[in-house]
Formats: sequence, structure tokens, C-alpha cells
Amino acid sequence: MSDQLLANRPYDQLVRELLSSDGLWTDNPATNFVSVTVQPDNQNQPDPVRLAGRVTRAFLGIRLDCAQCHNHPFADWKQTDFQSLSAFFGQTHVGFTGIYDGPGEYVAEEHKSKQTRVVAPAVPFAKDLVPATGSRREQLSAWVTNPKNPFFARSAANRVWALVVGRPLVEPVDNLEVESHGQPHLQVLADDFVAHEFDVRRLIRVIACCQVFRLESAGGPENNEVADKTWSVFPLTRLRPEQVVGGVIQAASVTTIDQESHILFRLVRFGEQNDFVKRYGDSGEDEFDSRGGTIPQRLLMMNGKVVNERMKADITNASARISWMAPDDARAIEAAYLTVLTRRPSAEEADYFVRSLGEPGADRPHKVEDLCWALINSTEFSWNH
Repeated sequence: MSDQLLANRPYDQLVRELLSSDGLWTDNPATNFVSVTVQPDNQNQPDPVRLAGRVTRAFLGIRLDCAQCHNHPFADWKQTDFQSLSAFFGQTHVGFTGIYDGPGEYVAEEHKSKQTRVVAPAVPFAKDLVPATGSRREQLSAWVTNPKNPFFARSAANRVWALVVGRPLVEPVDNLEVESHGQPHLQVLADDFVAHEFDVRRLIRVIACCQVFRLESAGGPENNEVADKTWSVFPLTRLRPEQVVGGVIQAASVTTIDQESHILFRLVRFGEQNDFVKRYGDSGEDEFDSRGGTIPQRLLMMNGKVVNERMKADITNASARISWMAPDDARAIEAAYLTVLTRRPSAEEADYFVRSLGEPGADRPHKVEDLCWALINSTEFSWNH
């Protein structure tokens, strides 16, 4: 996925490949979108229900899966709409050659009566956009990514805005049916996205050029809620799990760790990052939730292996190198702040920590280690502002 985005492959092509690819994930990684739903209790076959829900939420920004067991309570979606969409995956199987389309039909079970019936594939709206040829998944992917589909471009623009700015224009990010003051602005971005053939790189540049992206997060003391809703300040948002661990690993190094770094450094970072995200918790559907982190997340930051290993006064870590190389305590504190928070300490902060490091018998390496640990565990470190 990252390679495709780096090559700036048009977003509609990328989505069509995710939905309609065949084969093994080792040869065609795009098939993971389908194979990830394979479960033992489903005879080791892809789950049409889960796939239909993933498609509508991820690529259309609508909660059609809320009509899985009954008609949607707040939207026009009916249970038959969701069942008909699931039927596009009724002929999708997994075997020795990986994902493939073969014979079969989608059989739906009525929630109350438990009676079953064969359901034919159909889309819930814009039926004229479904091509007459191709496999069922190819037909579905063409319908989803059609420039005239009223939800596809808007859903992509809303998610990219959320990733860049920290909060979607229309909330929740997977519920574009709701009335929102952000809808007109989202439509402008969506129209530009379609006009430039789903160029993700351009979409990111357009968002980054908006005034909202260049604003500070500090608003008026009594109007913060209003300021957030009107986008008159930059939204204060939590960092994603991979951003948190990426910040921890980078803060432990006095040099930049990027794609130009030695392969060994990148491999170590990859392993640490995966382990941390697994324990920290992938935010999933709550990735743009404005609430604070969980207690297990805070405990992992305070006591977790990655943080403790990266912050300790070891010769390979920034805290030790700063304490040894800084000419005085004030410069050591300044370097620690720059390394962890990318800013210099305020006068009050500098005075406090200079006194701490200057106490009789103070061990500078361990004092700087404690300082770096405290900065890593500050609210400022784990929030985007």
C-alpha cells in the first residue's frame, strides 16, 4: 500500500485492485483486503458480510452495515440493501491458488425467522453505474470507484483531510449521511479530486495549502468549542499509535531515522513499532476520536519496554549522549527538549530542571534520562498541536 501511494497511483485504481484482485497475498498483496475476513467458523472462506461492511465504511463513508439485521433506524438503507451488496462477494472463495471467483450464491438468513434465501447482487443507489460485464467483484469495484458515485470521492477527501488535519470535515468519518456544516467544503475537495483523476498527492497538497492547516491550536479561552467547529484554530488531536511509537524511537536518537538510514536501524524500528502498536492498540474506528487515551495506553508509555529501553542512559540512546556531551546542565536540558519535543524549554522549565540537575550528588546521566522519560509521558508529546 505504501509503495502504491509513494508512486502516486490514482486512488480509484488502487481501490479497484483491493476489491477485485485474485491470487495469493505473497504474489498479489492487494488480496489481503479479502483474505483478512477468512475465519474458521466460515469454513475458511471470505465473509461477504464483513466485506460489504468494510467496503461501505472505508470507501464510501456510509454505515450500510447498520442495516445488517434490520432497516437502518436513521437512514434510508434497508436490510435488503446490505444483503444485496454482500451478494457481490457470494462467489468469492479461497483455495490453494489464493483468492478466486467461482460458483456459488450468497445465502442470507432472516434475523427473526432464521429462514434462508438466495440473494442476488445489487447496489443500493446509482444502479446505472454498475457495468454489465466482468465478475461480481469487478462490477462492484467499478461501481464504488465511478467518478459519478456520490460518496466515493467525498469519503476519500474526508479521510485524507482527517489524516492531515487530525479531524474529519464531516464526523464521524464513516458516516457521510449526517447533516454537517462541513459538507459544502468537503464537496469542493471531492470535485477537485475527481477533476484531477483521483490524484492523492494533489489532494494532500490542496489540504496543506488551506488556511486551516497553517493555524495555531491556541484559541480564545472561552470560545475553544466554537473555534473547533468553525475551523478557526488547528484542532488539538491525539497522535495515532504508529505516530506515538515513531516519536519515541526518533526522540531516542540524536540523528534522523528515515529511509536513508542503515537497513539494520530500519529493521529494528519496524520490529519495535509493530510490537508497540499491538500493545498500545490500533485505534481502528476510533482513530479520530477526540477523547484522551486509555489507561492501558498510559501505563504502556510509563512502563512499556520500548519507552524504557529507548530512554535509559545507554550509549546508543540520546539521553546518555546528551548528558555526556553537553557542556553544562542548561545546555543538556535544552538539547533534551529539542530532541523530545522539538522546542526549547521555557524560562520556568529551564530554571526548574537546572536546579534539579544541580542538586548535591545528582547523577546527570540518570537525571537526563528521567527528564526525557517525563517529556515522553507529557500530554504535549502525544497530541498534535
